[in-house]
Amino acid sequence: MDIDKTLQDEQRIMRMMRKTLTSIVRDTAPRDGNPSPLSEATVLGIKDCLMVISSREVELAKLTGRTLEERPRFTDETPSSHAVKLTSIPKKTH
Repeated sequence: MDIDKTLQDEQRIMRMMRKTLTSIVRDTAPRDGNPSPLSEATVLGIKDCLMVISSREVELAKLTGRTLEERPRFTDETPSSHAVKLTSIPKKTH
């Protein structure tokens, strides 16, 4: 198996685990004065898991040359920046 494919698969797994854990936390958050159904130990375990996932996501981003700032874009979304080739900039002549 290709190393890039392996890293991409691991990134996808980390993202899925993070989203699942945060959904569990959101779904079990105390509401209307009711206590959380999760024990304090479980909450701490979830926090620890999220910290490990976050650390590994940073490592994977470095290994693949990506940043964690990258976000999906809609195809019709106006880009916030515009790339310009340096060869297209005319040289000044004095």
